Amino acid sequence: MAIKGLLSSFRVLKSVSAMAKASHKSKPEPEPKPKPEELLESREAFRNLFNCFYALGMQAPDGSLPTKSNAWQSIYRCFSAFMYLWQLLLVPTCFVISYRYMGGMEITQVLTSLQVAIDAVILPAKIVALAWNLHLLRRAEHHLAELDGRCKRPEEFQMIMEAVQFCNRLVWFYQLSYGFYSFSTFVCAFLLRQPPYALYLPGLDWKRSQLQFCVQAWIEFFIMNVTCLHQASDDVYAVIYLYVVRLHVRLLAMRVRRLGKSANDEATDGYPDERRQEEHCQELQRCIVDHQTLLKLLDCIGPVISGTIFVQFLITAAIMGTTMINIFIFANTNTKIASIIYLSAVTLQTAPCCYQATSLKLDNEELALAIFQCRWLGQSARFRKMLLYYLHRAQQPITLTAMKLFPINLATYFSIAKFSFSLYTLIKGMNLGERFTRTN
Repeated sequence: MAIKGLLSSFRVLKSVSAMAKASHKSKPEPEPKPKPEELLESREAFRNLFNCFYALGMQAPDGSLPTKSNAWQSIYRCFSAFMYLWQLLLVPTCFVISYRYMGGMEITQVLTSLQVAIDAVILPAKIVALAWNLHLLRRAEHHLAELDGRCKRPEEFQMIMEAVQFCNRLVWFYQLSYGFYSFSTFVCAFLLRQPPYALYLPGLDWKRSQLQFCVQAWIEFFIMNVTCLHQASDDVYAVIYLYVVRLHVRLLAMRVRRLGKSANDEATDGYPDERRQEEHCQELQRCIVDHQTLLKLLDCIGPVISGTIFVQFLITAAIMGTTMINIFIFANTNTKIASIIYLSAVTLQTAPCCYQATSLKLDNEELALAIFQCRWLGQSARFRKMLLYYLHRAQQPITLTAMKLFPINLATYFSIAKFSFSLYTLIKGMNLGERFTRTN
């Protein structure tokens, strides 16, 4: 009987183990953790941006044909020379010369051309400033690689991935927004039977025939699309780089808040022992090094942003004032739609960059507050001294300036918008529209 009982119990245990194995096999296997090489890096946020630079002849990315073959490199250099000649010389010249041959044209068409001409004439200065300092943007990627190496937690990699996706989508948003303006102006010009910008093109007179009008309209549409590609790339890069800097400031603040805490982000009970205190000191040192790397990153991109946004500040008030005069005084319905879209594009040239610069200043203030939220009680004297030094450094505000003359922030943008509105109010108060109508 005892032997039979043992055999029955053995069968029960065997059946239970078999069921456990079957249930274990039926459970879905956990997803494998991503390998380090599969994780997105911060520099991937600039992928679409540098593809645009590649298409404009500014720089060939690593791994492209011009970097692999001498023949393709020569071809790309010729293409770059043509694109620079096109945008730096030919397009501004066409806009300037066209005003000599605008006799008999409507004031609406003149203002539509003028509001774009101001941007097209000043665009070469932005292109030169960006192309001259393009190596600084590339050097910034080395500092970003150092900051990426400090990320260890899944939430940090998630934040980087979301930032990469947002920045690459933002490039497409800028390109589509500027292209939509070009397309809307082109359509409105066809409806009005007038060329979009009335550029002077040798050998073409759009008033002679319908064929020459169509040819001139399509040429101007192509010219404006290339100009919009340049303009969007020159305007969006500052927004993207500042957004990535803000990302790493927030990541650093998260690491600072965890100083002196355990692995599960909970404060340890009592005072930590000497070994834990030494680990906390080392982690604090790494946070200080990260802050210094962030400042070096800003030193790389700051001069580039300073030059291009300074040029944009100089012309934004004139462009916005001219566009509002065209919308509210002279333009018809079709031209109003195209001008409103253009006014939105002009807003994208400065407002997002000023917003990111203001937000970066606020994020840096949050970094200083994060120091007070760390577990500094009970730490060693060396830890507290380093923390005081770090607090002093973190409390210094991060301010970006346009050629050391104008601060890059929302206050400056609103001042420019206010000035342009005052300019429009002055012109409207002079009854310029009614006087012009009586004269004609």
